[in-house]
Amino acid sequence: MYLSQVDRQSQFIQGYRVLYRQMSGLFSPGPWQTQDVKIPSERSVVLSNLKKGIIYEIKIRPYFNEFQGMDSESRSARTTEEAPSAPPLQVTVLTVGNQNSTSISISWDPPPPDHQNGIIQEYKAGNETRFHVNKTVDAAIRSVVVGGLQVGVLYRVEVAASTSAGVGVKSEPQPIVIGKDFREVIMSGNRNNSITEQITDVVKQPAFIAGIGGACWVILMGFSIWLYWRRKKRKGLSNYA
Repeated sequence: MYLSQVDRQSQFIQGYRVLYRQMSGLFSPGPWQTQDVKIPSERSVVLSNLKKGIIYEIKIRPYFNEFQGMDSESRSARTTEEAPSAPPLQVTVLTVGNQNSTSISISWDPPPPDHQNGIIQEYKAGNETRFHVNKTVDAAIRSVVVGGLQVGVLYRVEVAASTSAGVGVKSEPQPIVIGKDFREVIMSGNRNNSITEQITDVVKQPAFIAGIGGACWVILMGFSIWLYWRRKKRKGLSNYA
């Protein structure tokens, strides 16, 4: 944040003390913080390490050694907002109603205050899989019900907060299956693997490898016996000649 002043310099001013405090967000108003400008001719200062999207109250006080002058009139300024840098917390996904229900309830808590980076305007809850289901709700709302989902489909639900600067970081996907146990869907998915994957799994089995090795040994022994018998037969014919 950049500040400037245009007052005429006094010969009894050694420097200026900039006082500022947080006036919005959690735990506001905050304590006064200070930054000294030790060169009397300076007419501006940059305040750094401020929170994003926060209103600050600012005033300036001249000083000379241990003596301090009167404060200027207070001014307010808001820092620039950014998209939230952390996801919503405590995301929970549950089925609604009886076992045949095709609706789910999604609930969450806001992102940590230091990562909101402004005023949260809305939350977006959605599904990351190809079965796109998305809901947008106001910032004051902490839960939403999504209906009309398909039975037996695996959904992965994510939630993200957004400010005027954009959508923030998404939460970790929460898996849920409508009308089935999650383990049943995983087993069903394994049964539906391609034939190539099934053949690959069989080939990797130790019993299959041992069987192939045994078959190769039998073939090799049979070939050796046949070769021995054939040489013996030729030797007998040569003796008659």
